[in-house]
Amino acid sequence: MTAPAVLPSASLSQREKMLAFVGILTVLFLSSLNLTVVGSAMPRVISDLGGFHLYAWAFTAYSLATTITIPIVGTISDRYGRRPLILLGIGIFTLGSVLLGTSQDMTQLIAYRALQGIGGGTLMAMSFTAIADLFTPIERGRYQGYTGAVWGVSSVVGPLVGGFLTDHFGWRSVFFVNLPFALAAAYFIWRFFRLPAAGVRGHFDALGAALLAGAVSTLTFALSWGGGTYAWASAPILGLLAATLVLGAWYIIHSRHQVRPILNLRLLKDRGIAVASLAGFLTSAGMYAAILYLPLYMQGVKASSASGSGLALAPLMFGMILTSTLSGQLVSRTGRYKALILGGALIATVALLLATHLGTATPLWVAVGTMVLLGIGLGPVNSQLTLAVQNAAPRELMGSATGGNQFFRQIGGTLAVSLFGALVNAHLASNLGPALPAAAQNLPQAVQDAVANPSLLTSPQATAQLGAGLGKLGSADLLAPILAALRTVMASAIDEVFLIAGVLVGAAFLVTWFLPERPLVGRGAAVVSESGPQDQKGMAATD
Repeated sequence: MTAPAVLPSASLSQREKMLAFVGILTVLFLSSLNLTVVGSAMPRVISDLGGFHLYAWAFTAYSLATTITIPIVGTISDRYGRRPLILLGIGIFTLGSVLLGTSQDMTQLIAYRALQGIGGGTLMAMSFTAIADLFTPIERGRYQGYTGAVWGVSSVVGPLVGGFLTDHFGWRSVFFVNLPFALAAAYFIWRFFRLPAAGVRGHFDALGAALLAGAVSTLTFALSWGGGTYAWASAPILGLLAATLVLGAWYIIHSRHQVRPILNLRLLKDRGIAVASLAGFLTSAGMYAAILYLPLYMQGVKASSASGSGLALAPLMFGMILTSTLSGQLVSRTGRYKALILGGALIATVALLLATHLGTATPLWVAVGTMVLLGIGLGPVNSQLTLAVQNAAPRELMGSATGGNQFFRQIGGTLAVSLFGALVNAHLASNLGPALPAAAQNLPQAVQDAVANPSLLTSPQATAQLGAGLGKLGSADLLAPILAALRTVMASAIDEVFLIAGVLVGAAFLVTWFLPERPLVGRGAAVVSESGPQDQKGMAATD
């Protein structure tokens, strides 16, 4: 065992630490604002650019790029430090935002979202890792709770701002709202976050990065296209799944011989890190299901405006803000976090199962109450799982450990979004026809194609065009039953999404029972060693 080393933040004054933390919160606000501000605008983007079948890909491209980026920058930061990577991430994220505002079709938008995701992944990984650099283990519970609150605030503001801008200035304006926050984040990080790098030796594993990126990408494509674009048993899907197995196995074999692997699977030998990573993987599905499909439910099923759908997400985020902040305070006082994670996962599971009953006739207060309950559950889970990982990881591998945990969360969310998108498209394709009025089966093919377009529910222009077309055919009275049938089928598809998400979060609740709870230390001078966090007497924290 090597001698314990004082955390690098000991060289900073309390004022400098707090201002550096403000910079970290601004970075986190920037990256999380993007996720939710876009959610309210996407139904309108789809109706403008077309391509409802690509709806989920606008999120999948961002999430996929983020997933691949997180473990790479986490490993690099252990050698070169967090500061230069945060500044680089801000630059890439800002460039992607500007380009998104100029998108002319869905192909461009998806490509620019992927570029933005590279920057977002860098910011996400570095935000959580930087907190471990600044604060002692016992302090991290409180400050991780603050990050959850900031994420919640941005998630409340994002849908409202996104909906307002979309309704009054057009969806392109949504992507430029990131710019002032990017400038503020860059200033605080450049000025106050001045911590030395851990200086871990070892070359960058380019082959490992390529193998990991390839495995994640092929799996995402398979889940996105399976059951919709291609049958599950078709050659393209089977080929993608086979490629995933080959690339994944190759990466595992390759990483065993690397001193600094991109995704350090050796860290999973620690039960705390392994359980927290699996629980994060599973719970991401619940969060993404709500953020992605609640706005679609409000706009498509309940016929609300983009601003109205933004308001629908606010209760969920208020619940997250409340419990994330409170759980952080409780953890810093008691040093215990497992019960909070268990309770949160159970509440989130119940909320998602209740959400499976959302339909065309569901009262608004029921939907709001369900989202509040989901937010209350997700708050402590999101913030305290990160704390559990950082409490088990040695200082010199903090970037790799935190990045790995965020990777498993992101890949869980990415795969969930891909699966949800394929599920919704397949459900609409198989159930819409039987739900339509019999008279709609005899309409001209061009009109039937317009009827089968889910953008009818989010685009007033598309609805007006269909109504005009039906009027010319003498079938204007069919518009109302067609829209009613489409809303009913859309609602049932979204209910299936919430059911799957509830099952996954329920599995996370069961997994968390096996999470070891190590005492949090560091009320005085924080010390860490290669064997993990230690108290001031040098005794390693145990299960």
